[in-house]
Amino acid sequence: STSATLGMAASEGGWRADGEVSLGVACQPHGGPGISRIAVERRIQRVVASGAEDGSLRLLDIRSLAGPPRAAIAGCCADGEGGGAGGKGHDGRIEALSWLPDDNRLFVSGGGSCLKVWDASSPSDCVLPVDLHATIKGVALTVGPPPVAAVALSDCTVRLVDLRIGRAVNTMQGHTQPPLCIAWGASNANRLYSGGKDGTVRVWDPRMGARSLFCLDPYGLEKDRPLLRKSEKSAEELDKSKSAFGRVRREEVEKLLGVGSTRVEPYHVRSFKNMLSSRTNNMGRAPGTGGGQIWSAPTSSGLAVLADLTEQEREQRERWSQGCLERERHFLDPPRREFEHEASCAHRGAVISLTVPLDGNVNRKGPRNVLLSCGVDGKIRSWDPERGTLFGKKQVFDVECWTQEQALQIAAHGLSEDLCFIPEKTFLAAYCMRSGEQLCRLEAHTGTVTCAEALTGCGRVLSAGADGRLLCWRAALSAAAEAPAEDVIAWIDSETGSASQAR
Repeated sequence: STSATLGMAASEGGWRADGEVSLGVACQPHGGPGISRIAVERRIQRVVASGAEDGSLRLLDIRSLAGPPRAAIAGCCADGEGGGAGGKGHDGRIEALSWLPDDNRLFVSGGGSCLKVWDASSPSDCVLPVDLHATIKGVALTVGPPPVAAVALSDCTVRLVDLRIGRAVNTMQGHTQPPLCIAWGASNANRLYSGGKDGTVRVWDPRMGARSLFCLDPYGLEKDRPLLRKSEKSAEELDKSKSAFGRVRREEVEKLLGVGSTRVEPYHVRSFKNMLSSRTNNMGRAPGTGGGQIWSAPTSSGLAVLADLTEQEREQRERWSQGCLERERHFLDPPRREFEHEASCAHRGAVISLTVPLDGNVNRKGPRNVLLSCGVDGKIRSWDPERGTLFGKKQVFDVECWTQEQALQIAAHGLSEDLCFIPEKTFLAAYCMRSGEQLCRLEAHTGTVTCAEALTGCGRVLSAGADGRLLCWRAALSAAAEAPAEDVIAWIDSETGSASQAR
């Protein structure tokens, strides 16, 4: 086995070799409420913003997470006030949280129907509140120019908000169900990606109008694909396509048959053969039973067996059936297109997360952008968004993410690491994007993990959950080297590739 040192955490050794993953710091910045979103400023990576279920916000110093927060913004529901302007947070769950790229001062939060812009140097008052009159599902920022916030809304639209004037300047339509996640491209600000409940991932160019350019297609690389059919024409379209003689002839036939007439004609029996028949195949059959025998009460013992089960046995059966459903979703592929007017589905079910890996645009052998999508079907897909097709050696791999149609914050790191961090119930799992292999599964949360954020260099990863705890994981020293005095949660053996239990 090879060893990994803390100084080499940015290389593959930190997570893949015989190195240990330790829990560096644990804190509970919001007290009791669970944390729904976290965001790290990317300029110097010293400040992390967190949003809670009650609409409150916190600014924390990454170097001293256990200490008091830099700023504490209470939720509007704490004193019963509305979610409009002022220094208060949001009225309800924080659904979106993002920093302006290459900036450590301005960040945006979204909750309810209100989008708020904050200044980290003076967070006592909101710089700019914007009411979008629809529930916010996700936010992504770009420096522009001008600086723009792309907001996914519950009315099935994506709106672009100019942060200079605090007004929506463009509304993009295309999703048939509300979009849940949104992300800007890594190489430029002219590509925007959104994923929704309809299972599609749409690519937008804000300069090209309000319609999406195309949808990502998981079957785009197949060579022998069946031809798409045209939609069936309605009766009016058929009439228009016919000649004048054909339309006149059809009107004469309808008039002869009385089509569209309101006159009521008496019913005439055409044949008495069936009425006078003496067949008795269905004699004595109860309505709706489908059999030719006299109906009797059900004699199945299945109901009696279920009634005799104890509460513990019922819970075991429910867990077993739920586990079967979660395993079955990995065997279902996205539906294929049949008609030309249909959109390509990237996942079977809702798309709950989109992310561009850190430094993923610097890839000499592949495309400039690499986009990861996660759906309720329990699959991570790697895309070349410029072509709209899958990309990489391991284009699809299975994860154990949640199945609810709600946005999930995942983290990824490109370049030589190719690591992906997925919240899985009460765990934080690390996957290799090249092979789809699970490298380790970290357990320290007592509630559902809702979000993850990776720091540049991949030596540290932040996770937060419904238990209200914010944890900082780091790739620690190997067993052969000097290990820091921290609680080891899991470590990875390079020979077996398995994660050991906690010490």
